[in-house]
Amino acid sequence: MNPIRRRSLLQVSAAALPLSVAGKWAFAQDRFPSKPITLIVPQPAGGDADVVCRSLQKKMQDVLGQPVVIDNRGGAGGNIGTALGAKAASDGYTLTFVNQGTMALNPSLYPNAGYKVESLAPVTWLTSIDLVIVAHPSVPAGNLKEFLELARKEPGRHTYGTAGNGSANHLAGEMLKSMAKVDITHVPYKGGGPAIIALLGGEISIAVAFPLAALPHVRSGKLKALAVTGKQRAKALPDVPTVAESGVSGYEFVSWMGLAVPRGTPDPIIQTLHAAAAAALKEKDVTDRLSAGMTEPVGAGPKEFGDLISREGARWSKMIKQFGMKID
Repeated sequence: MNPIRRRSLLQVSAAALPLSVAGKWAFAQDRFPSKPITLIVPQPAGGDADVVCRSLQKKMQDVLGQPVVIDNRGGAGGNIGTALGAKAASDGYTLTFVNQGTMALNPSLYPNAGYKVESLAPVTWLTSIDLVIVAHPSVPAGNLKEFLELARKEPGRHTYGTAGNGSANHLAGEMLKSMAKVDITHVPYKGGGPAIIALLGGEISIAVAFPLAALPHVRSGKLKALAVTGKQRAKALPDVPTVAESGVSGYEFVSWMGLAVPRGTPDPIIQTLHAAAAAALKEKDVTDRLSAGMTEPVGAGPKEFGDLISREGARWSKMIKQFGMKID
């Protein structure tokens, strides 16, 4: 057949296809992803969010067949990076790390967080995680119960550091202050990594921290663990009591992490990104590393993660009002 005529017939055939089939054809011709994907992490390098994302990075790249480039954008309790991710193009090439702070706390804490939760579509519920309260070795307390006794004797003298105003660490600390009836001064940093560095340098008394960033320093003896915030003791720290066991009856705080994309991103693209993240969470070296850091892999999809965000937003809005928590 004449090459020109054959090409013309192919063009006519494509034009005659039903729209649904033509759409699939177009999608197949422009496969996703066809270029690197940016993963915005709204915390500085070295914090818990950064550690989780870098743990997943290699396997996600293998599954997607494209580089996943981590872009750390810390500050304002995660608002800066999250706002950047929410305003990105809805094409799947910008993923944003989100957590309890940015999706359930900040909207109730900030007059204008710079983004709306509804501007982001859930992709994957990555992890569930307890926090750990750690102290500088110079603090004369071997556990949280002893530290709280010190704090009551010297109101306002001791300080606690967090990943920033409005972070999950901040809320966990304010809950502790309120329920234990102690006066401890909050010192916010621009991420979990900087807070741990400050604690190592003796700038603050304690930190309410995510364990992935804190536990290496506990194991090396540079910091000491006073308590964990979950309902039960952590397997990684079996000798460390919970906050409730330390005399603060009823205290329990569990955080979570996930991935999101701008609202309007096509569902097939969201499912592709979720599959890559879920596959990474099943890698043994990833699960071992996370579990050793008191971080439990979840891997639930967009529907389950969206339901969690809705529940947590409603729950913590009430709790923030109850504890009178403010941005300081």
